[in-house]
Amino acid sequence: MDETLLYQLENDLKTMFESVNRDDITVKKSYDGDIDISYPLVIIQEVENTYNQKYYDLKEHIVDVGYQITVMAEQTALHDAEYEARVIVNLIKNYMRGERYHSLRESMNVPITQHPNDSNIKIGYLRYTGCIDIDNHIIYRRDY
Repeated sequence: MDETLLYQLENDLKTMFESVNRDDITVKKSYDGDIDISYPLVIIQEVENTYNQKYYDLKEHIVDVGYQITVMAEQTALHDAEYEARVIVNLIKNYMRGERYHSLRESMNVPITQHPNDSNIKIGYLRYTGCIDIDNHIIYRRDY
């Protein structure tokens, strides 16, 4: 279907972090593997990508998309993991409300919690959903 948005989102987040002098944040797609894990870490996972036709004439060709963004930060002598994760979550939220992605709906906002396998890691989750008109390449939200 439409993997282009996943790659675009990854590149846009990297560029946004660089623009705010946070090039220390690693951004990757979930299926990139665990090659180099360094913190802070942002993982983008596509949780939905379904072709759909809408309306009576079935002429609106869309892809329903959903993305989960996982933010992980590590507790160190210099950084509080929960604070660091919260700062990164807020950077992402503000960016996603901007011009390019404002039509995606923020549908999940889980409090920052401890990683289940490592007490030095804090995790925050964001989830976004929306539709892509595949004929016109427009992102929009829809209430069903």
